[in-house]
Amino acid sequence: MIKSPTKVKLSSTVIVLLKWGVGKLPKSMNKKPLKNYDYRVMLVKRSNQVKFFPSAHVFPGGAVDENDNSKEWEQVIEKPIPSDLSIRISALREIFEETNFFLDKNEKLINDKNKATIEKLQSDLMNKETSKTNNFLLNFIKDSGIELKLGQLSQWARWITPILGPQQTHRFDTYFYVIPIYQYPESCKIDGTENVEMGWFSPEEALEEHRIGKISLPSPTWLTFHQLSKCHTIDQVIELAKERDSLDILYDPIMTKPTIPSNASTNLQQERCQVLSGDYIYEQQKQQQQQQQQQQQQQQQQQQQSSNSPTFLNSNSNSNPNHKNRIITRSKIGDLNDQFSWIHEYQNNIPGSVDRQYDGANTILPPKL
Repeated sequence: MIKSPTKVKLSSTVIVLLKWGVGKLPKSMNKKPLKNYDYRVMLVKRSNQVKFFPSAHVFPGGAVDENDNSKEWEQVIEKPIPSDLSIRISALREIFEETNFFLDKNEKLINDKNKATIEKLQSDLMNKETSKTNNFLLNFIKDSGIELKLGQLSQWARWITPILGPQQTHRFDTYFYVIPIYQYPESCKIDGTENVEMGWFSPEEALEEHRIGKISLPSPTWLTFHQLSKCHTIDQVIELAKERDSLDILYDPIMTKPTIPSNASTNLQQERCQVLSGDYIYEQQKQQQQQQQQQQQQQQQQQQQSSNSPTFLNSNSNSNPNHKNRIITRSKIGDLNDQFSWIHEYQNNIPGSVDRQYDGANTILPPKL
């Protein structure tokens, strides 16, 4: 079982790429001409009743549960077994729960003959109490006699929720996976509970609709679309995803204190900054955290009458004071509580950084295609 940092829940989200112009699309589907790209990406709109990014457009996904950790999953997964199998299983389960299709063998697993079985499976999975003692999805896959292939999921990145304050109950260590599909899954539909809408967007369309305030993209989703915007074909995304998978890219942002500009007309917080690895503020804060942890360890050892003392880091930071790797979020109306007014900006001037090419990405400017 893969373990996350303390008090952080493992979770997954899936960037589902649909090759556009191949196969039939439902009548309700967005059929406007596609410019500059040969694919669109699935987004779901979260209910306004959920605590985490209410009403925002995000990639579908959710937390890893105990059933996802079962060793029995290895019996129905094609070899070789991925080391992050439990997280990939959560991706499989969450996509099915939220959008009613499977990431592999969908046509074989869902058909007119087993419609009642699928509806019961959905109902069983939504019942969190009975799911604690029954691995309904695993049993369904076993009964189907089908082996699933999850190796085609490529890890795009990992995002860890920043520490937001004392009232924060948990954080997420979310694995972002990419998977291409070449035919629209006819069974696909929104669950209507945590999510209330589903749509398909090219990177250009998603960024533009966020810019005009039609949809709200959280900063990780927004930055991901800027990364995707450089890939005009689905094959280019797949190649980049494989490259990023090999790098195991981690975003572990530190949230700096929101600021109120001196010339602001209100006392509302108007700017929020998330600093990322390599940013001089990030490196200073991480060093301070390490020193605090070492001090705590030393105190514990002294209480246990241990003679061993930890080695402390030098208090002088070696980080370059000119290095920036950060996402700045502002509000068009001067109120960060209104997520549909968010303007994101990405700054990265770190030599050799995989994301330096996206330096200057800004909500108020069209993406550089």
